Amino acid sequence: MTATPWSTASAGLSLPLRLAWVLAREDGRPPVEIGGPGPLLLGAAVLQLLHDGALRRDGAAYVRGAADAGDPFEDWVREELHEGPDGDAQLEDLAARVSGRAGHRATEVLEELGLLTRVPRKVLGVPLGRALRVSDLGALERDRDLVRAVLDGQESRDVAMGALIAYLHHGGLVAHLEPEDLHQAETRAARIAGDDPDGAPAPQGPVADAVRRTVEAMHVVLVPVGAVQVVTTTAHRTR
Repeated sequence: MTATPWSTASAGLSLPLRLAWVLAREDGRPPVEIGGPGPLLLGAAVLQLLHDGALRRDGAAYVRGAADAGDPFEDWVREELHEGPDGDAQLEDLAARVSGRAGHRATEVLEELGLLTRVPRKVLGVPLGRALRVSDLGALERDRDLVRAVLDGQESRDVAMGALIAYLHHGGLVAHLEPEDLHQAETRAARIAGDDPDGAPAPQGPVADAVRRTVEAMHVVLVPVGAVQVVTTTAHRTR
């Protein structure tokens, strides 16, 4: 399995922050301005926390693990995940309380990490405070191009890339990557995520198997936070 050669600026990002990062726009607008990714960011963070041992299952419940959270966004999600006897109820409560703030919190962390910066804002030449914009558009374009290449059919041997595309599919956010052929990209994302939009054989091999296991774990988290319910992909439509 081969890691994706992300830009130097974003090389250390966790999965939830990378998801937020690639949803930034190439005109410099931050990801929070697209709206809608909050439940996905929460789901990605919970899955990452479980993977890293910062959360664990204790019976039906989620409890704090021995490991530290990987970044300030994951730490925020862990703090907001209240104790309770049932994991699904914990996730539903998390989504109800903070999914609307998750995009803003991820954007704040990207700013803290230097990927976003504040610049003077003017309207009709009149100064109006400062606006948040992408610091290095070249890095963002490179990273979005890497995702688009896989959506356009390039094979990837990176499980993390497969998981990222599965999140984009489940959130109906493939269009925000502005692929050349949206229908093809959504169909490709659906297949990577384990759906069967076109009747073609499912991807095979160790990377595909690992992505499938990740997607299975993903569904355990995404359904309670409501992320799977927001899918609006056109991949299943007849054209």
